[in-house]
Parts: sequence; structure tokens; C-alpha cells
Amino acid sequence: MQMRELEVVEVTHYTDKLFRIKLERPRDYRFIAGEFTMIGLEDTPSRAYSFTSGPYDDFLEFYSIKVPNGPLTSKLKYIEPGKLLKVGEKPTGTLITANLELGGHLWLMATGTGIAPFISLLRDPDTYNQFDKITVCWTVPKIRDLRSYNDFLEECEVEYFPTVTREDFKNKGRITKFIDEGMWDNITPQTDKVMICGSMPFNNDIKAILLEKGFTEATKRTPGNFAQEKAFVGT
Repeated sequence: MQMRELEVVEVTHYTDKLFRIKLERPRDYRFIAGEFTMIGLEDTPSRAYSFTSGPYDDFLEFYSIKVPNGPLTSKLKYIEPGKLLKVGEKPTGTLITANLELGGHLWLMATGTGIAPFISLLRDPDTYNQFDKITVCWTVPKIRDLRSYNDFLEECEVEYFPTVTREDFKNKGRITKFIDEGMWDNITPQTDKVMICGSMPFNNDIKAILLEKGFTEATKRTPGNFAQEKAFVGT
């Protein structure tokens, strides 16, 4: 993949494991909300990262976890403003609204850094015009893991439902617990659309629930009622 080097303009560390990188954006750099690209450093492998910036923002932004001994993140976590980051020139991905049947209630289901593509979608005004209602469900281990985008999500024109698994919280437990308790009793393929981005067990659990309810998974060739992202940041 062709890469270009872009300057880092801002780095924010939220916890000892989570941080955000903001880069300059060349005027000719294009992507669609919900897509990902490859990023890397001079002496590291490249990995897939979803954009958290919107398609009309004048910057590029990525959200990352720090993986112990990870070939990329063990070095990326030390990056500072003024340094250069290699960014792929051909973004792609399945979590774009063009892959979904539009209209009705859109559910954005995320765990951890899987919230990233949904931040991009919510920074695109077009997303709000394509659905009647949007609900964001974001599950993280600890309350501090919400710091990065909690305020943004609370201010968006969405129904925001964060859950925390390892600490006492107003919504404690995995999102599947709340689904089991009735959250999705009334969803149908005709009235609801779902996007999924999280750990593989989470994706598989949500997919199984949706298939049982008659939903159809979207592909790049055929729109469906739900879509999931299978490219993950693992190192």
C-alpha cells in the first residue's frame, strides 16, 4: 500500500493504555466516514486504524490502545507533535452507511477502541440525515476508559448508552446483558440497522443475536441490515 508521511500536531493520553493522535490533513486526502487505513512508523509494521476524524474535518485523527510489547504501539505511544506518521493512501472498510439499507433506527455497537469508526460517522452531518434515530452503545472495562469521547457522545444528537464491566457504574456489564434484559426485544430488520465494532467475541455474539432475528449482514457488494468491521488493531 502506498503511504505518505504526515506531521503529528497533537497527542492526548487518556489513560496508561489509551491515547489519541491528531495529524495534519493534506487537502487531497479523502476518506469516507467509518473507514480505516494503515498507519505505521519508519521502523514498525503497519496496522489498520479507523479514522475518528470526520470526512470534512481539516485534520486526521486516530484512537489507539497501547499493547504491551506491540511492534507498533510500543513505539507509537511515544510519538510527539512534530514527528511524522506514515498513513496509507487508500482507506477502506465495511462500516460506511453506503453498505446499509438506510432509514429507521441506527445502532452503533462498540467495545473499547472499536468506538473509533463511529466517532467518524457522528462527525459526518450526512449520517444524521440518513436515519430517524441513532443509538450508541459503548462497553469498556473501567470508567476512565470513556474519557476520550464521552463528552463528545453526550453532546451528539444521539441516544448514548455507555456500559462498564469492571467497576460500579450506572450501566454495569456487557451490552449483551442489557440485550438479554430486553433492550432489543422489539428491533426488526425493517425498522433497525446495526453496525458492530469490537472484540471478535463481542462481534460474534451480536452477529448471532441479529441473525436469529432475521437480519442480513452487509457486504461491499450487497447492502444489508447490519455491518461489522473485521480489521482490528492488535499490536
